[in-house]
Amino acid sequence: MSQKELHVISGGKHTWSEIAKIAAQIHPYVTAIHIREKTKSLDEVFIGVQYLLEQGIPAKSLYVNGLPSIALALQTGGLQLPGTTPSLVIQDEFCRGIQRIGVSVHHADEAKWREKEGADYVMFGHIFATNSKQGVPPRGLEQLKQLVNHVNIPVIAIGGMTPARVKSVLDTGASGIAVMSGIWDAADPLGAVLAYHDELQ
Repeated sequence: MSQKELHVISGGKHTWSEIAKIAAQIHPYVTAIHIREKTKSLDEVFIGVQYLLEQGIPAKSLYVNGLPSIALALQTGGLQLPGTTPSLVIQDEFCRGIQRIGVSVHHADEAKWREKEGADYVMFGHIFATNSKQGVPPRGLEQLKQLVNHVNIPVIAIGGMTPARVKSVLDTGASGIAVMSGIWDAADPLGAVLAYHDELQ
């Protein structure tokens, strides 16, 4: 993917109908809508993703977080794995046939290791201070740049992303950004997405 990527990650605070309503507006302008519902069971996530598909959200726009069986069964656009994922899971039979697999990483060596395993991209953060990681110092643009130079696959930056910060992130060589509250909690989610989208262009 040569164009810059915009990943939008759900945060477990919205109903499926709310997610569907926002996803219907934003999917034409984003690379991926990640379904990251940590408090929900596998069955609940399966039914929820199925509901989103029934509401007309394209399968290619949906990435399932942490649940390969759902990504495979519903043929979603991708799968995002947590940094705690055991080695070689990407090469497991569960993951064969999934279009695109990303892994969350926290340092350059980890990113290189995941690339060797077969990850299609890595997600790295948090780059800037963010309310979801209070008390944890951000990794910053310099660490992001070092990691980007360490791998040959796309690096998606996450954490404290605002439209005003997009250029500085892209200047490191990162392939795109991931956003949570900046879109889901916005008074106008579509307007927020378009602001990020414009900066990424």
